[in-house]
Amino acid sequence: MTTRKQAKKTERRVKARPQLVGDVTYIEVPHPATSAMNKNRPVSTLIQAQLKHMHHAERARLPKAKRDGRDLGDFRTEGEAASYISAVTKVLHPHAQKRAKSKAAR
Repeated sequence: MTTRKQAKKTERRVKARPQLVGDVTYIEVPHPATSAMNKNRPVSTLIQAQLKHMHHAERARLPKAKRDGRDLGDFRTEGEAASYISAVTKVLHPHAQKRAKSKAAR
């Protein structure tokens, strides 16, 4: 007899592995170089665009008491931008943090 938890695990496995028909091409994705993240590098236009989106989501979804309070002009380096994006993401998606902790406990 299977428990509910086992059934959910099985269901996830089925969804994660779709049946493939025909020839399949596997593409290897290389790990990023260690130089890909430089906390002291100036913020690029791509990261500035991401910051705008995070700032908009923060203003639209969070009450003033839970907002970070930093302005977009405050971010000069990738490290500062990363800390802001991480902080806002944790507040906007608290359920994801719980799931990550439970995976680490296994």
